[in-house]
Amino acid sequence: MEYSHDTISAISTPIGVGGISVLRVSGNKAIEVVSKIFFSKIDLKKQSSHKAIFGRIMDGEKLVDEVIVTIFKAPHSYTGEDIAEISCHGSTFITNQILQMLLRNTRLAEPGEFTQRAFLNDKIGLTQAEAIGDLLSAKTKIAHLAALKQYEGSLRIRIEKLLTKLTDYRTQLELEIDFLEQDLDEIDNNKLIDELTALNQELIYLAKTGEEGLIIKDGLKVSLVGAPNVGKSSIFNSFLQTERAIVTPIPGTTRDYLGEVISLSGYLVRIFDTAGLRKTSDQIEMIGIKRSYEIIENSHKIIFVIDGDENKEEYKTLSNLVDPKKIIKVLNKADKFTKNELLKFAKKGYIICSTHQSLGLTELKNSLLHNIEISEEELHSGILTNARQIAAVNRATKSVTKALESIDNSMGYEFTAFDLKEASSALEEIIGKVTTDDILNNIFANFCIGK
Repeated sequence: MEYSHDTISAISTPIGVGGISVLRVSGNKAIEVVSKIFFSKIDLKKQSSHKAIFGRIMDGEKLVDEVIVTIFKAPHSYTGEDIAEISCHGSTFITNQILQMLLRNTRLAEPGEFTQRAFLNDKIGLTQAEAIGDLLSAKTKIAHLAALKQYEGSLRIRIEKLLTKLTDYRTQLELEIDFLEQDLDEIDNNKLIDELTALNQELIYLAKTGEEGLIIKDGLKVSLVGAPNVGKSSIFNSFLQTERAIVTPIPGTTRDYLGEVISLSGYLVRIFDTAGLRKTSDQIEMIGIKRSYEIIENSHKIIFVIDGDENKEEYKTLSNLVDPKKIIKVLNKADKFTKNELLKFAKKGYIICSTHQSLGLTELKNSLLHNIEISEEELHSGILTNARQIAAVNRATKSVTKALESIDNSMGYEFTAFDLKEASSALEEIIGKVTTDDILNNIFANFCIGK
């Protein structure tokens, strides 16, 4: 992808009052541009790379601020271009004033343009660039670790190993096609089928890591569902350990869904307390119930709460709406039941809870993370973390499946080789060997302007 080699600038730290603000300038004229407004005993243009110099930012005869400028010379910089970073006092007014002065001779950077230039100048790979975005938005220790391992190259290495296998198979097939009449060893079809089948299983497993990867990054979505006044909001508040939801004995209190975010065993969990799912003539509550259905359909786990009445009709409706495997059944207000009654509910698969007695909440939290926890070993080996990567692996899987079908149907090795080439192209998109402007623009558009 071609890009303009003009010099860009932006504020790299969050806007607001703080100790310092950092402005970043990158491009062939970065050091020259900054030297026009920066005055020091040391000539900025004559300094070697990776040096920090104290001086003053002057707008004509007017002092703007005392700052430190750090320079990084190409190609030994983040973007691979000359970079100058200005550390000034963290006043919004001062920061914006310096930016306006820089923009007299530079262009304001687009979102993620510094990182995009780093990729285009071969300073980082595409999965590393995406990992930088994930590091910036990481909210839990698991999200941080996943982003860090991807930045270190775990996913790229895993993809490159798969590409090496595909290249080996394609080489065998193309030799067979090109030198059919020569005395070369014939391809063992059974062995090739076994190896491609094993490769396909690797791809399928890799795609599955993407489901967990999205949960790590975006959070596990959990909906609390049940009839009005069964104690959903009380469970919601127990999770949050706060009075975020309004709890009253009046049915229909939650007229819309409430959402909060917690960290559970290092995982980001988004909990939604939905409006009670019931028939109502209240127009406002009807809107809330409709929105609740939308939230429930997009949830990873649903906590179905009852307080004695099994509410079989509502459970049936819920089971038709989502996969029953996502539903966690909970009996709330356990302090109101006898031991025998509680035993009957437990045998039916209900988790026994009482928010007044803090009973069953640990078991409920553990059930939320069941089947989604990723081992540290898996994170080290490389997982998918976004929809783009998952889609590419799914395309590769589909192409390998077609390659297997072409062998099974004796269609000729030309078709098999073509399908494996398609699989390679899909995987190469993940690590940036094959890219389009649209792919890159979509990736870097999600970055902040100063990154």
